[in-house]
Amino acid sequence: MILDSGICTIFRKVDAAMSGEKPKAVYIVIGRSWYGEANFETSPARPTEGRRELRTDARIRVLQNRSIRQNDVVVLREMADWNDGTAGEPVYRVQRAWHGIDDDGPTPITDLSLEVTRP
Repeated sequence: MILDSGICTIFRKVDAAMSGEKPKAVYIVIGRSWYGEANFETSPARPTEGRRELRTDARIRVLQNRSIRQNDVVVLREMADWNDGTAGEPVYRVQRAWHGIDDDGPTPITDLSLEVTRP
């Protein structure tokens, strides 16, 4: 897959409060990458009992970054930091990250299943 849809920025929400203080959430950049939009289905073809269903609003492929994990935050544009603002654009939460090799060649990739958290 060609990663030509744009550049995305991946953030992780961390607690920046000092010990004993009220929690203070800040977002740190854990990666930026070119991405490609992947096809996906919104509901499974054969749902099974006891399986946790995940809502998928988008799927993208990025160059491999094994530090990306569930609940990280993705914005589909290049940003220096969270203070650049995301007004009016979707902010996505990583539901699932799959790290592997692209079928088209020996390129290490990460596939991300995303859910919109803020319109």
